[in-house]
Amino acid sequence: MPHLRSRYLDISIREDMKWSPIVSVLGMRQVGKSTLLRQISSSYLTLDHDELLNQFSTGNWSQIEKAIRPLVIDEAQKCPGLFDRLKLLVDEKGRPGQFLLTGSVRFLSKKQIRESLTGRTSLLELLPLTLSESHSKPLFDFPKFIVNSHQDFKNKKNVIEALATRRHLKVSEVEHYLRVGGLPGICFKRNLEIQSRMRDAHLETLLFRELQMILETKVPFIKLKSILQVLAQSSIQTPSASHIARSVQLSTPTVLNLLSAFEALFLIRSRGQSWAFTDLGLSSHLGAARVENDLFHMERFVYQELYAQLTYCHRSRFQMECYSTRGGIRIPFILKVEGAPTIAISVDPTLGATEKSLKGLTYFQKRSPGPIISVVLHRGTTGYVSSLGTYCIPYHWIS
Repeated sequence: MPHLRSRYLDISIREDMKWSPIVSVLGMRQVGKSTLLRQISSSYLTLDHDELLNQFSTGNWSQIEKAIRPLVIDEAQKCPGLFDRLKLLVDEKGRPGQFLLTGSVRFLSKKQIRESLTGRTSLLELLPLTLSESHSKPLFDFPKFIVNSHQDFKNKKNVIEALATRRHLKVSEVEHYLRVGGLPGICFKRNLEIQSRMRDAHLETLLFRELQMILETKVPFIKLKSILQVLAQSSIQTPSASHIARSVQLSTPTVLNLLSAFEALFLIRSRGQSWAFTDLGLSSHLGAARVENDLFHMERFVYQELYAQLTYCHRSRFQMECYSTRGGIRIPFILKVEGAPTIAISVDPTLGATEKSLKGLTYFQKRSPGPIISVVLHRGTTGYVSSLGTYCIPYHWIS
């Protein structure tokens, strides 16, 4: 099957199974959680089967108790009572790697489940396929590379040379990825019409059925979809909740509740005062592809790529922020990795670094404590070091 790619998260799952009795793999529906875990263990149960869910709901846990370990339990959030049972089982045997859970909602936000699993599970998120993952390329850690190279090489030009020698994917492949995204069951379909229908069906499942598990709402599907469309088509500056509310004719509190629910479903991700879509294919389907703004699309890709690299390589030991001033300076990516210098990254839709991009980074450097590594990602094909010492790098080199 074409979508059976090796997943970057596989290593982290196997490492955590060595010390944690339960490993919980969360992520958007259809992101590939079940496929990945069934490659790790053939002992598998899914709560998508109503018969099994009914057994658990009546307190019949025999299938769990007799199963070969490690046991994969798919869509575990559908039976809250399951977590108390797992607590008893793992406390009895006290050994790591007993259960692998999947969830398409952030189930640890519920108090009962959180209390049952505290100290008994590691939490991992499976993201959509990255560009390099979809091409079966090794995971690249651009933040670590730029920090280590910056510290190891006396001449900054050597950093550019080292980065240039890597085999890079093409800009055309980046642009294709922006359209199709990384949901394995959808992005590899060659027929674009079929892709479109599958995304419609995916959204209907999430907004009609899955949403009700988190938030009982009577807001019609068309308005739920409209909220996502407003977010997807908002170029660079994310609209406020009140703006979205006016656009779809709902109250601001209702919109805020729905945005939180969308985040719990892994549809979107909070990014400071804004939101980013978890899958680029879905955001393009919802209207982002129609936005004629190169900077907007470059930032969509850069955010997706950097977030995946930081998540898989640095787990919870990072922060990714945006810096802006009233004077118009905007640096979309401030990366803070534990024990490393801060990396400030501007994105420039021209063929090199403009004076505006370089001055914005200089302004930030002068007002920030500690060492700062500054980078401009541009649309050109050549990397270089500016006269101010800023690394100017083609944006597709980060993958």
